[in-house]
Order: sequence, then structure tokens, then C-alpha cells
Amino acid sequence: MSIPRSPLRVVTATVLAALFVYALVSLPGFGARWGWSAGGVLLFGAWAGAAAAGVRALTRRPGPASLIGMALVIAALRFGSATLADGRISPGDPHAYVELARNLVLHGDFGVYESYLNLYCRAFYPPLYPLLLAGWGAVLGFSTGSLLAFGTLIDGAAAMLIALLGARLGSGAAGCRAAWLYLIWPSVVLSAPLAAKEGFCALLVLAIALAWLGQGKGWRAAIVLGGLAGLLALTQPGQAPLAALIGLMLARRIGIRSVIRRGLMALPVAVLVMLPWWARNWLVFGMFVPLTSAGGLSLWVGNNAQATGNWIEYPPGLRDLPEIIVGKRAAALAVDWIRSDPAGFVRLTLTKFVRACGVSIFGVVRLEAMSPTIGRTLAAVLWPVSHLSHAALLALAAWRAGSRAVPGALLLLIAACALQLALFGVWFEFGERHRDFVTPFLLLLLCWPIGQTAVGKAASTP
Repeated sequence: MSIPRSPLRVVTATVLAALFVYALVSLPGFGARWGWSAGGVLLFGAWAGAAAAGVRALTRRPGPASLIGMALVIAALRFGSATLADGRISPGDPHAYVELARNLVLHGDFGVYESYLNLYCRAFYPPLYPLLLAGWGAVLGFSTGSLLAFGTLIDGAAAMLIALLGARLGSGAAGCRAAWLYLIWPSVVLSAPLAAKEGFCALLVLAIALAWLGQGKGWRAAIVLGGLAGLLALTQPGQAPLAALIGLMLARRIGIRSVIRRGLMALPVAVLVMLPWWARNWLVFGMFVPLTSAGGLSLWVGNNAQATGNWIEYPPGLRDLPEIIVGKRAAALAVDWIRSDPAGFVRLTLTKFVRACGVSIFGVVRLEAMSPTIGRTLAAVLWPVSHLSHAALLALAAWRAGSRAVPGALLLLIAACALQLALFGVWFEFGERHRDFVTPFLLLLLCWPIGQTAVGKAASTP
């Protein structure tokens, strides 16, 4: 007798399948933009073959030859990405974070000049990632090799947490396979030699998931959970609600009373973690700035007549204004546009969500901008492996989501991530990099053994 699938499994599979269809529909547009390169198809085939070989090796206990081969693949991909990025300036946040870190090292000042606004911004960016980068750069500098080592260290830590999460949910083998794929995942590899904080966000989100799934109780567990939540808010303020969403989604597994108790105990810890940033901002601005001063600008970037979800140049009328006033003026412009065109706002919001979640070409576009002379040639070779890997992930994850072998807790973690995007992320600037923290959970779903019968609490069907 067949067992009915839970609504969450059906919804997860349906959404992922719909995003996969969008990924396929997008292929002709990317082909028209960059061309169809035989080298690109071969590169994707080689990458897929290496990825599959590593997954097969980790199905059983891999021997020394397999481990050495996998390590060489990881090193080759990351050094190749660093070679493409070396000597070139990445537009957007990666360049700003390097400048922030340099200013901290050289002048002890947390701030960066924003040329589009003609403004020296003191709370435009959240502080944690540039502080860590400054500490790293003070010792090892800010060369491409140093940034690659920093990014690889973060990605390696995230891979370890992926493996731990797989074991916690009931399949250490799935965790190891997903960790391997994460270390060679094209979007992750293309960001490795840049000061991109998305990998660090993924690391913190994985740690929060493990903290909620842990068996610890009392203040020790609350300190860990609250500390991680505060650190996430200091890294990517828009993802701050995710710590609470994960707990709420896991309430059936953990118990609603336990979730409320742990959440209330963790809240003052998160406040204490945030307190130094609040105090600093009060000293700088003479007012309470809880997260960053860029919220209004992010709202405008995501909501105007020319918006795509990705960053665009700010209106000239926002130049030469004080930092706090800039955010308020930008937010007012966004609200005015939403009021004047509510149908356009709804259409744009849905488009942003589908586009950001259904394609994977941001790293290629960024590299093209970094290398104007050879950018188009590079893009023609790289876009197939970047986009097709994501399309394959969506398709295979959709297939796996319907299996009762997949633990319900993993689907609930994915649902928490989706709610974070839909409830708090999509209204602002919203591109592919803003959903990168979901990738580790989808890789776990992809790698879950279908033949394994889920048991215990980790496999409870929601």
C-alpha cells in the first residue's frame, strides 16, 4: 500500500521543479548573451564527472587515492578561480569589504567611500565580516592568494558543518557527499578568491541549524544559539529573522515549549552581541542604528521602475546627503513607486524571487565585469557549468524531496530558508547571492540516500 506524501514534501518538490523549469527556459537567453561554447559544455561535463566520482567514492569509505584525487580537484578549481580574479577589482561588496578592512588596519576607522553617493559611509555595511577580514589581512595581507585562503577556510568550515548536519539528521554519508559538492560548487568556487561574505553567512546559518537540533539545554545552549543569531545579524542583517524561523519550523520536532524557552533565553545573548555595534553607531550618529544605514537604499534598489533585483546606480538626487538622510530619502522613493504602481510591485517581487532562485550566473557576470577585455570569452566558457549545475541541483532535489527516506527535519530547514526569502528577503535588493545560504541544505537533500529508511526523530514526517 502506498503511503501518502506529506503536504510539505509535495510543496517542496513542486516549488523546486517549477524553479528547474525556469532554469531550462532561461537557457536560450544565456546562449544568446554569451554564445554556446563547446569548451563550456566540455568543462561542465568534466566538472560533473569529477563531482559524481567524488560522490561515488564517499558512498563507501574512500581510499587514499580517492582522497588525494578529490583534494587535487578542490585545489585546481580554487586556484583556477583565483587565477581568473588575480589583479582585477571585483565590483560591489567584495571590493568595499576589502577597502573597509584596509581602513581598519591602516587607520583604525570603520568606514568606506561610496563614489555613487559621494559619501564616506560609516554604517553602510554590517561589521562582522570586515572585522574578521581586517584581522586576517593585518597578518597575511589582502592579495588574491590571501583572500583565497580566507575564503577556502570559511568554505572548509561550512563543509564540516554540512557533514555534521547530515550525521545529526541520520546520514553521515549524505553529509560527507554534500560537503564535497559544496567545496567544488561553481558559485562557491567563483566567490572563493573574493571578499564575498555569502560563504560566511552560510556557515553561520548551518551553525544555527545545528544549535537548534542539538540536545543541549539551559544557558549554555542559549549562549550558543543567541551568540550565533547575533553574529548573523552583524553579518547579513536581512537574514537576522532566520534564527527564529528555524526554531519555529522545528517546533514539532523540538517541542513548542522548548522552542519558546530557548528562544527567550537566547534573545538577551543576541542583544549583548549586538550591543557594541549599537553603542558605536550611537557615538557616530547620535541616534539608534540597530543594523545598518543601507536599508532604505536596499529597498529602493529592489523597488523602482528599472529594478531587476540586482544592484543598480543610485539616483543622482541622493548624492551629497548625510548618511542617515540618504537611507530615508531612498526608502521614500521606493514607497512612492510602490504606491504608484502596486501591480508592477507585485510582478517585480515575484520575478525577483523566481529569477534569483532559478538561475546561477551571478559569478560569471561579476567575472565578466572584472575582465572587460576577455570577459565575454570567459563567460561563454563558464556560464554552462555555473547555471547547469544549479539547474541539476533543482531537478534532483525536487525528485528527492518526495521520498519518505528524506528526514522531515531537513525539509523543515529548507522551508525555514524559503520563508526567510519570501517574508524578509525578496522585498529589498534580491539577487542570487541573497539565497546562497540555502545551497548547503539543497545539497544535503540531493545527496540523501533514497534506499535508506528514515528513522527516529530526525526523520519525523512533518
